Amino acid sequence: MKTTLAILALLSALVVGCGVMPLKPGKAGFLSSSGTVGTVQQPENPQGTTTQLYKRVVTEPVLGNGGVYLPGPRVTSEEVQTTLGPAQKDTAREIGAKLASLRGVVWVGILVFLFGAASFVYPPLKVVVGGSVTTSAVIALAGLAMIVLPTLVVGNELVIMGVAIGAAVLYWFSHRHGRLQGFVDANKDGVDDRNQ
Repeated sequence: MKTTLAILALLSALVVGCGVMPLKPGKAGFLSSSGTVGTVQQPENPQGTTTQLYKRVVTEPVLGNGGVYLPGPRVTSEEVQTTLGPAQKDTAREIGAKLASLRGVVWVGILVFLFGAASFVYPPLKVVVGGSVTTSAVIALAGLAMIVLPTLVVGNELVIMGVAIGAAVLYWFSHRHGRLQGFVDANKDGVDDRNQ
């Protein structure tokens, strides 16, 4: 049982993306024929494409025989365009950020809801709740209330948690230990008719 819980805790930590580093940025570079080196590097998790455009135009006179310049210059041009695409969606970090922003009462609500849902079908938990399906439903509803209500009623998380857990425990206690017996006296003689 302990190993199963340890494996579940490890898997949940991996699925949530705890400690996942940002996506590595892209890098590109070039070496032109004139010896110029150019590089471009993206930031982490780029949302759009990164483009680098390198243009070089050189105009030089043409030297002919005898050191005489010929009419019309020689034009040399270089153009290099480098484009790096955007990063893929970083789902692991996005889910991790959403889960990190949850309040503590929501985490307790998730646990209470899972306990209530598991007590519907898992025999050892059925024994704990007294074998009652309605008690399991009340526990699951208390968990749902702790998950949803802190978003709607901000600032009263402890009250919500206290009322939800109190209602579930009160229902469990009254269902498991409480007895409601009526006094049946149809003939109105002052004695319970079941005992006659």
